[in-house]
This record gives sequence, structure tokens and C-alpha cells, in this order.
Amino acid sequence: MSSSQGMKWRRLLQRALLTSAVAAAVTLSSLTACQSPVQPDAFDKSWGNYADSILARGLADGSLNNLPVTSSGPTENQGVQELKAGQDSGDTGGAIVPAGGEDARTATSPAIVGATTQTALNSANFGQSEPTLKMTLQDAIARALKHSLAIKVEAYNPGIKEAQITEALAAFDPIAFANTQYTNNDQPTNMGLLTATTNGVNWQNNAGVRDLLPSGGTASMTVGDTYRDLMNKNVLFPNSSHNTTANLTLAQPLLRGFGAAVTRANIYLAQRDHRIALTQFRRQVIKSISEVENAYHNLVLARATVDIQERLLANTQDTHSKIMARIRIDADRVSIKQAEAAVQARQAELVRATTNVRNASDQLKSLINDPDLDLRGNLLIIPSDRPLDVPIAFNIGEQLDIALRQRTELQEARLQIQRADIVVNVARNDLLPKADVTLSTQANGFDSGFDRAFNQMFNEPAFIDYAVGGKLEVPLGNRQAEAAFGRRKKERRQAVTQMLLIAQQVILDVKTQLRDVLTSYQEIQARQTARVSAGEELNAIIQKELVEKLTPDFLRLKLDSQQRLANAELLEVQALVNYNLALMKLETAKGTLLEYNRVAIDRPPEKDDDDWKFRLLGTTYGLMNAKE
Repeated sequence: MSSSQGMKWRRLLQRALLTSAVAAAVTLSSLTACQSPVQPDAFDKSWGNYADSILARGLADGSLNNLPVTSSGPTENQGVQELKAGQDSGDTGGAIVPAGGEDARTATSPAIVGATTQTALNSANFGQSEPTLKMTLQDAIARALKHSLAIKVEAYNPGIKEAQITEALAAFDPIAFANTQYTNNDQPTNMGLLTATTNGVNWQNNAGVRDLLPSGGTASMTVGDTYRDLMNKNVLFPNSSHNTTANLTLAQPLLRGFGAAVTRANIYLAQRDHRIALTQFRRQVIKSISEVENAYHNLVLARATVDIQERLLANTQDTHSKIMARIRIDADRVSIKQAEAAVQARQAELVRATTNVRNASDQLKSLINDPDLDLRGNLLIIPSDRPLDVPIAFNIGEQLDIALRQRTELQEARLQIQRADIVVNVARNDLLPKADVTLSTQANGFDSGFDRAFNQMFNEPAFIDYAVGGKLEVPLGNRQAEAAFGRRKKERRQAVTQMLLIAQQVILDVKTQLRDVLTSYQEIQARQTARVSAGEELNAIIQKELVEKLTPDFLRLKLDSQQRLANAELLEVQALVNYNLALMKLETAKGTLLEYNRVAIDRPPEKDDDDWKFRLLGTTYGLMNAKE
């Protein structure tokens, strides 16, 4: 058979398959539309329609030409499955695939084969064993303080700002300087008595020290020597000579740029920035601890939910067993199916609750970032601390006063105002005219030998120069400086207003959290009462079951009572968790969460050491090395 005929038959086969697939899809969809929504195989057939539509599209665009054609009917074990580490995932690129679609994976492209990363190879599968680790809240906080990436990132900033202080202080470090210039002149000149000395070697050398003064002036001391070696001798100038100088100069601004408040402004700003960085670092530590506490309590709630759902499922299964035992007595088909439906529904709720525990455990591991608790593994954290239900007493005024003093946002706002004051002072100084004065004196020495010329400046200071100079600049209109000064004043007023806004928000946060604490505790008491009542109701129904005829209405009453008891237990645990979270949020709103958890931040022992230390309950943890 020729190649053209083969292509022709292949196209006819593709069209036939496409027509059959579309017809099957239409037929199945029409049948599904006529079925009851609670039909057991309704989902299977709808999934078959979806699978058939994928097959039809694949045949139409030619992407499945090389695949063997299989039956489009429903397959067993429809659903999703997890591919093991290193197992080829086919054209899906590693996504979840239909469990019955093994044939589709035979056409894996070479680009996908072997694309599994080392991280995926090292990861545990969901179906593997799940070791557990009991952990207290204190231990979780300690691990997070030691390994949290968010804390490590923020820990660099205080060191960076401290380095900027050193950079600003370096402006007042003395500067040593030196320069030299060698010149050899060889030009035609008049051979008269005085001009005969212009040609020859001229070598100038200067060295000295210059320093910026706190007053804004500059002081410099310079020692120099000019060596001349002339080509033409005459009676007035020696053939070789040294001209030495010792100069002391002081340049001082009198108006603009005068004073330590201006010259040291960058130092003061850097110091404020460093303190701001420290408050931001403390705020990040508080945020990280609050996130760990929140995740820990969510894990407590998730595990409590699993326990309650397991008891509910066990009670429902026990009820189902009792119904099955009374088939020959008074249990009808309605009661049996009613119990079976309840068992399946509560089994599904337990599956979801178990998944929530694993997700909550992974969330806590992610926040802790402890290498011993590998996020890729299946380790489950078991919270060993129970939520507190101890009441607290508080005074609103005292709580607000603590918050207004301790909240890091307000501390930063106050530092921003101080920073704005410094900038305003500098801008006010820039309004002044520029008036500078320069004072200098210079000793001179001259001789054919350098040592004699140098000694002449100090032993025989006969040649002394003095100089006084002044400079005045008055910008007409001075609009630039006035505009900058006005802008700086507005920025300061903005910073003050921002601080008032933050203070108002702090007050609102504290009062809101205090109400939440009070409400949560009151809710605990109400939920406990509701749980006790629900338990007593179920006990009464169980006692009544011994003499009551088993009817669908009575069974529904019992199943609903079991559900109400489980819901009451869940709501009670939720109220306990909410109370503990409210306490944590109250301490966060006051800015005292570190003190509440007895965490102290120790500064690094040296300026260039970023290894921060925390003390938790008197124990020192080497919690972080930002240089890693």
C-alpha cells in the first residue's frame, strides 16, 4: 500500500473515531440528563462525558494519533491518584491525572522524562507513614525565633543602619593628602639678566592633613617644597634651590552651614534610622510569634475537630449496627438507608477534618522553618498544650497607657518626628546667606639645600605670610531654600498627624481586643452549657431507645442529636481557641507580646555581628545567624 493511500485510510479512521466519540458523548449526556441527581453512577457518567470530550479533541487536532484506541466506557477506580517520586507523569506535567488513564502516559515526550527535581525525589508521598512529634507552644515559639526566615530577613536592617552611622561619622575623619608635579621647561627666552632663569626643572611637592570641624569649618595643615634646577646661571638666582612652605588654613562658614546641628545632621539621621530599624525588627519578631501562636491554636482546633468527628462517626456506626440488628424487628428500609447516609456523610467530614490537620501541621512547620521538621516530609506536629480558659482582670485605662508606650508603630512614629525636626533645622539653616571667612598663615624657607631651607622655616622664621579672606553669597529671592523649608515643615506636620492617627488606631485595637477577650470568655461559658445540654439530650434519647419503637422519625431525632452534640463540642473548642487568640491579639495590640511570652531580645555582642540572641524563660537560644 502506498504512503498516500495509508494517509487516506488514517484520516478516514480518525474521522470515524471522532464521529463515534461525539455520538457517544451526546448519548451519555442525554441519558445523564434523565437520571436522578442522587443516582449512584451519575458522577461516573458525567466524568465519562468529560473524558470522551478530551479524547475527541485530541483526535481532532492529531495529538493522539499514536495512541491505542480504548473503550470510552466508564472505567473502574475513577478519580485521582498520586504518582510516586520519580514516576513519569506523562503529558500532564506532574498534575493529577485520571486513575484509569495509564494508556495516555505511554506517549510521554522526551522533554518531560527526567524533569522531576531533586526536591520532588526527596519528598515523601502522601500514602507513606506519618511520624508524629509532640510540641508545646513554647517549643514552637523557640524554634521559630531560631529559624524563621522572616525574622532573619529583618535582622539585617539594624546592622545595615548601624553601618550607615559609621559612614556618617567618617565624614569627620582626618584626610591625609599629598601631590607632586614635575615640570621641565625648555623654551626660547630673552637672555637678559632676569629672564634667563625661566628654563629648567621645576618640581613641586605638597603633603598635609585636612579635617572637617564640628562647627562646619575645615582646617588644613600643608607642608610643601618646590625644587628648581635652572639651565642658565646668573648672579641673582642660584642654579639649584629649594623653596619650602608650612601652611595652616582655616575656612569657616559664619551663617549657612555653621554649627554642629547642621554638620552632624547626617549622623543624627542615621542614629534615628538605626533606632527605627530596631523597632521594625521587634515588630517583625512580634508578628512572627503571633503567626506561630495562631497556627498552633489552629492546629489544636483541627486535631480537636478530628477527635470529635471520630467520636461522631463511631456513634453513628454504632447506631447503624443497632439498626441492622433490628431488621427483623422494626427497622425498615428507610431507617437503614437513613443510617447509611449519615455514616457516609460523617465519614466524608472526617476525611476533610483529617486533611485540615495535615494542612495546619504543614502551615506551622512552614512558619517555624526548623530543618529538623522538613516541610517536604510527612511528619505531623501534635500540639501538647491545651487552650487556656483562665479569666483575666484588666483596667482599660492601664491597658491603653501600656499600648501607647509599648506599641512599636508609635515608637517608630516618634522617631520619625525627631527625624523630621533634624531635617527642618537643616532647611532653616539653608535660608541664611552664605558667608565664609578664611584665615591662613604660612612660613617660608629658601636655600640651595632642602634641609637648610626646611630648618629656616622653624629655626629662623623670618618669612611669614598672613592672609584673611571672605566670601558672601545672597540668593535674590531665595525661592529654592524657602520652598524646601516649607516642604520640610509640612512633612513634619504630616509626621505628627500620622502619629496621632496611629495612636487612634492603637486605642481602637486595644479596646476591640479587650471586648473580644471578654466576649470570647463569656462565649466559652455559654458553649459549655450548650454542650452539657446536648449531651444530656443524647443520653435521654439513648435511654428512650430501649423502649421506643424504631421509626425513621425517631432515628432522625437520634442522628440529629448526635450531630448537635458534636457541633456543640466543636463550638466549645472554637470558643476556647478564640479566647486564647484574643489574649494573644490583645498583647500584640499593646506591643507586649514578647513580654507575655517572656521573650527578650539581646543585641549582638559586636557591631559587625548579626547573630542575634533571644532569651526565652531564662534560656538563651542562639536563634539566628543572619550571615548564613
